Amino acid sequence: MNLPLTDIIPRCRRMLAHPEAMRSVIIIAVIAGLLEGAALGALLPTVTALATGGTVWGLGFPGWLWVLGGLTLTTFAANYLSNRWGYSVALDFLKNIHRLVGDRVSRQPLGWFAGSRAGRLSRIVSTELMTTGEILAHMIVPLISRTAAAGVIIVVSWCWDPLLGLVLTVAVPVFMLLTMASTTLMRRATRRTAPAQEELADRIVEFAQCQGALRSCGRSEDFTPLRRAMEEARSTKLRALGTETAGLLLSGAATQGVIVMLITVTGSLAVSGLLDPVPALAFIGLAMRFTSTLSAITESAMGIEGRRAVLDGLDEVLTAEPLTEPSTPAELTAPGSVTLDHVTFGYSENTPVLRDVTLDIPSGTMVALVGPSGSGKTTIARLISRFYDTDTGTVRVGGVPVTSQTTEQLMAQLSMVFQDVYLFDDTLLENIRVGREDATDKEVLEAATLAGAHHIAARLADGWNSRVGEGGRALSGGERQRVSIARAVLKKAPIVLLDEATSALDVENETNIVTAVDTLRTQATVITIAHRLDTIARADVIVQLDGEGRVEAQGTHEELMQLDGTYARYWGHLHDAQGWRLVE
Repeated sequence: MNLPLTDIIPRCRRMLAHPEAMRSVIIIAVIAGLLEGAALGALLPTVTALATGGTVWGLGFPGWLWVLGGLTLTTFAANYLSNRWGYSVALDFLKNIHRLVGDRVSRQPLGWFAGSRAGRLSRIVSTELMTTGEILAHMIVPLISRTAAAGVIIVVSWCWDPLLGLVLTVAVPVFMLLTMASTTLMRRATRRTAPAQEELADRIVEFAQCQGALRSCGRSEDFTPLRRAMEEARSTKLRALGTETAGLLLSGAATQGVIVMLITVTGSLAVSGLLDPVPALAFIGLAMRFTSTLSAITESAMGIEGRRAVLDGLDEVLTAEPLTEPSTPAELTAPGSVTLDHVTFGYSENTPVLRDVTLDIPSGTMVALVGPSGSGKTTIARLISRFYDTDTGTVRVGGVPVTSQTTEQLMAQLSMVFQDVYLFDDTLLENIRVGREDATDKEVLEAATLAGAHHIAARLADGWNSRVGEGGRALSGGERQRVSIARAVLKKAPIVLLDEATSALDVENETNIVTAVDTLRTQATVITIAHRLDTIARADVIVQLDGEGRVEAQGTHEELMQLDGTYARYWGHLHDAQGWRLVE
């Protein structure tokens, strides 16, 4: 069982730009707590000196008033500094954590983002991030200072009356056990609700992103996955609320029980004559302040436990291991070439998508990957881009294994045009310039015209300077794909990966894409995943994959047709489908 600070402070330190500041915060919080405890402990001799008119420990009532005044001022100053420094550390955390998360996310392989992470990352870097900052600003400092104050009160009690000191000392382990039980219940409640909350966030993001599909099916008012996620989140929250309530009740019972025990013992000592009435009353007041200090410790501990799940989420991101890569670029021995050497790969264990795939794609050739859905065509493109690492076998780009290249070096060799195109909330011109940041306007316009993107500029109000909206929502799917192809043309990378590059284009603008692909063929190796007859037939090499993720055959269109195998049947089905049309 973890105590609240045994792992929280080290984890928070790792998330600070200036982790050494945490030490200062802890030290000043301890000092503030010691001074506060000393001020509370000084009440006993002060009240006794006032009641008896004599001296206590060599000081009379005026002397103890000066002591109290001095301790009050220094306690105020120490608390001010501890709170101010605590806020400074919290602001450092909030400022630095975005950079840490961004740096770690940017170093992850693209396959890492394939999971359902959008909702989780959104929660981590927005609302939940502020609640995590509260740990540093509002919880760690009070927890440390109150603990130090409680320790001083116990020491003063032992010095004042060993029996009373024993009573307070015995109360501490009882209170700690009950506090640990309370925090355990809180931790259990948090762990119960976190998965349901993350699932709900994911479904909300999904509901927003798939409005087109839902509305076309008449399902926009009742999205079953979202409704189920909301019901599950509500159900788990209610169950967790019961657990949290039990923890709070246990904590409250512990506080009241300690107060009753201290008052009972003190009253019994006063009645029996072992303790004078005035010091007894002073001690009761001190004991009540002591229990409120313990109660504040419990509140801080439970508050930290309530935010532990957020820290766990941050840790999951910050400790995610990126794919290993060398520190320096490799020397490319065959620029523009791609090789897969006995590659086997699966997204889950014992479920391979590709099985012992071997391909040799020379520089300057156009290769078409064909096969049924699930045969691994897109997976091959992802492995070439090192979205994932192979289970067995080697992928080489430019003659060098992708694992021996830096990410920057590998990405510089590749242009990728996939079915799902993302555009930034910027101008049409700048979205194309993403392909090569230092390109001139003339080069951008030439690439855009070649890909047919000039038709997009012609219909937009501000032409090339029109903003396309977040994700490119101001453009159609086909228009977004044309922008993506224009990026590839502009980048002039030695290898181009096309995944259904013409899938969302109309017949009129498909001509522009064919022209763009022809241009790409003259300057790059082109690997295309296609289902259109003209795209497949024009490839230098066609690779036929079977349904098990194996290479069944490869060669030119004429060679594969002569084999009269799966490719010939596949071609026949596509050819027949070309003549399909809707009739009354």
